[in-house]
Amino acid sequence: MKKKILMASETIPSLLKARAQQSPETVAHWTIDGFGTWQPTTWREFHHTVSILAAGLQNIGLSPGQKIGLMAPTSQTWEYLQMAILMAGGIIIGIDPHDLDENINEIANRTELAGLIIQNPSLLKKISSNVRSNLNFIIGIDCSSKDNDFENFFKLSDLQKTKNEYCFSNRLNSNDPATIIFTSGTTGTPKGIMYTHAQIFLACKSILETFDDVEEGNKLVCWLPLSNLFQRMINFCAIAIGASTYFVENPQDVLKYIPSINPHFFAGVPRFFQKLYSGIREEIDQKSVWIQKLIEWALKVGDTHACSLRSKKTPPLSTRIFYKVLDPLILKRIRQLMGSNLKYIVSGSAPMPQWLLERFHAMGILILEAYGISENIIPIAANQVNAVKFGTVGKPLSGNNIRLLNDGELVVKGPGVFSGYYNDESQEGSLKSDGYLATGDYAKIDNEGFITLTGRKTEIFKISTGRRIAPAAIEERIRRVAYIDHAVVFGAGKNFLIALLSISLPLFLKQAKKLNPTFTINKANIPTAFYNSIKFDVIQEIAQLPKYKHPAGFLLTTHPFTINGGELTANLKLRRKNIEIKFKKQISQLYAKLKETHESGNRVFDNANNIIIYEI
Repeated sequence: MKKKILMASETIPSLLKARAQQSPETVAHWTIDGFGTWQPTTWREFHHTVSILAAGLQNIGLSPGQKIGLMAPTSQTWEYLQMAILMAGGIIIGIDPHDLDENINEIANRTELAGLIIQNPSLLKKISSNVRSNLNFIIGIDCSSKDNDFENFFKLSDLQKTKNEYCFSNRLNSNDPATIIFTSGTTGTPKGIMYTHAQIFLACKSILETFDDVEEGNKLVCWLPLSNLFQRMINFCAIAIGASTYFVENPQDVLKYIPSINPHFFAGVPRFFQKLYSGIREEIDQKSVWIQKLIEWALKVGDTHACSLRSKKTPPLSTRIFYKVLDPLILKRIRQLMGSNLKYIVSGSAPMPQWLLERFHAMGILILEAYGISENIIPIAANQVNAVKFGTVGKPLSGNNIRLLNDGELVVKGPGVFSGYYNDESQEGSLKSDGYLATGDYAKIDNEGFITLTGRKTEIFKISTGRRIAPAAIEERIRRVAYIDHAVVFGAGKNFLIALLSISLPLFLKQAKKLNPTFTINKANIPTAFYNSIKFDVIQEIAQLPKYKHPAGFLLTTHPFTINGGELTANLKLRRKNIEIKFKKQISQLYAKLKETHESGNRVFDNANNIIIYEI
């Protein structure tokens, strides 16, 4: 039976209204109460609450077309407020509460915010007095009137005092703007991108056509930041299809709740799956030796079975026999971490290591990698259950017309492509005269239509020999070492490459103590075994790369990369320029030592300020 998608509505609020009329008593949302029990909210209740909040916003002065910032963590309340802003004719600006103060104020100034909604009073410290002076109102979700001296400050409960639902006196148009999102700012100040209700509808339609087995009544999980568009698009699709959304407010609790949610569909980012895999490996390592060997055998059989499925071939007879026994006995138990309903997982936001995709598929968990950019609301490409090829980002979604330029850069054209950065005269040449958008990514397209990304244009550099280096591919291999959280490769204009590694010291020690239970590290006197172990592990992972892609030296730090530290964007992408500036001194020192070492023929081992410098 063909699934029913509500796509006849003109705007997002009218889509919600249509869903509430068609499925009034069906559960729209599930939230955890104070006793740890899941509580339901029907579509009728969802629409009613949004209507009340929209009326409240109208009462405190929100006019159609005004931009409203929403700075709060993921929650059902966030979803209510977003839909209420849209219903009242406002334009929603999602602001990450963990973002740098300078970025938050830049977004506020660039969009000329008329109002701001905050989770709690502490977030007001991030807002400059200049921005505050231009706001018509501030609304506090977990605030009291005493928490703020702003003249037009309201509590969320103030908006809910009206008993009247919002009246659509000012009817929205499908071409009216709905949201302004901001690029992650990996290379500079974030830039605003405005999308209309119509464009959001087109994106939902394309996504649901691609993942056409997501059906009414399916269970989805909302746990990624709603300040970004990725999770919001999933929630919009849930309205269109009539799926139930489970809200997990603390992302660290998502694995705890997944078994009770038992989702049919799950979306995440590569960092989550890397941590999930590390947790699975940790559990396996705690088993007795004979059980570990049995699990490894099952995974090997699972891998052969999964490879056959991807290549659409029949597995060998021995694999079929062993898989029939080992899958329910072992692999199914591992999969239970994600529940029993799961059809597949979608990974986006950043490249997913191919080896990790293969490891999960060996367990019977299929992860489909998708690819999109902020400047096109329709995801550019995605793998599908019946059209998957690991190492690629899949085939183009409907609504996208793609091609490659002479230098290999991927460009895209379609109704989801933005019309230019909001309130910004410098367009950086992204939009071509023929309407194509330059993605900034080099790619290859095979004869089946699968797209393989080969490097980010702004990240690729040349070493002194003239060879082009795409650092992401090298970094991905280095990150296969379990205790290396992040790797950043440098070397533009130099004779050789170096890499900065962020090391998880607890994970390293755990691995080291398996070989030597008495192994310890004193930061004042780091043992040679520490250097040798890291060198050995990294060399193993990069061994298959050409020699000129092997880093000649490394900077090591045990301090994690963070958003607040400026090393990562809100999407957990590397801020390469920030990192290079932050470690400029150590990078220069390492290159000087390597030059000296190269000339003298000696090896270098040094330690300074928790940065370990060594040469291999």
